[in-house]
Amino acid sequence: MMDNKTKYLKQYLLIFGLLNIFVISVTVPLLLGDWLLWEPRNLAVEMMMSSIYLAMGIVMVLIARNPLPHKAFIDFLVVANLGHAFVMLIFSENIWQLVFDAGVIALMGALPLFFYPWGLRQFLRY
Repeated sequence: MMDNKTKYLKQYLLIFGLLNIFVISVTVPLLLGDWLLWEPRNLAVEMMMSSIYLAMGIVMVLIARNPLPHKAFIDFLVVANLGHAFVMLIFSENIWQLVFDAGVIALMGALPLFFYPWGLRQFLRY
């Protein structure tokens, strides 16, 4: 029987994987770019970030069925998203960017730690 942390980690990977694929990598830059993205706009940078989140989303969905053998990737998700959020925090120019951009990415990065089946002492340990 699966423990609750593993069950929640699977749900996180599936939900946020699908959000990465269909919202962050496609909807935000292409449909909501003028409303959500920072200025000055840079299409090349936006597409590069979108492709990274698309790739992350695809892998998240693929490993959601059995996440335990993929600890290194889950650690990467945490570090990459928290690093991204930290940079966004530094460059936030208003409360909107601070809360809805940096905050959302930070939450997305930190959530797996709450469902970390290996125990937090094993974060980034191999």
